[in-house]
Amino acid sequence: MIDPAPLYSDAIPLAFFAWAPVGVMLFFWLAGLWASRAGVPRLLENDWNGFTVADVHKLFDAYGETRRRIYRNRVLPADVAFAFFYGIVGALTIYALVSRGQPLWLAALCGGGWLLGALFDVAENLSVARLLDTYPEIAERDVAFASRVTQIKLVLFSLGTLGAVAAAWLAWRPLAI
Repeated sequence: MIDPAPLYSDAIPLAFFAWAPVGVMLFFWLAGLWASRAGVPRLLENDWNGFTVADVHKLFDAYGETRRRIYRNRVLPADVAFAFFYGIVGALTIYALVSRGQPLWLAALCGGGWLLGALFDVAENLSVARLLDTYPEIAERDVAFASRVTQIKLVLFSLGTLGAVAAAWLAWRPLAI
């Protein structure tokens, strides 16, 4: 007789499906608050429509030398740490769902948004760092790459948030049956 998947996995507790997404959203909010308090609102990283060379010049001019340095040396590394955090949560979501008997494709749909979104977030941060390093000489192709990666990251992060809700439902559903 084949044993069914355990309801309470030994590796990932059921509370993970509630507290990990709460942790991601809390970290997301705190990172934005911290950047704003440092005087560096993250306008490029939240632009759903993309941005142009003129947008980058306008923003970096408004920041000034000091805030550009803070953005480059403090805000971007903190955002990379956030990306690693939610990427790990996405990977653990996939593992936790598979260990509870869900098909891999379904688990990947639930956790893949945050996992892939984290990779695009790191690429975005590296490309914005390149823009800051080369400022005021900014290449159109660098801005186009950073803009496109930002748009993809925002879509994947949003899908990851919806996937976290679906993962919680899939994990808690057997308790209602």
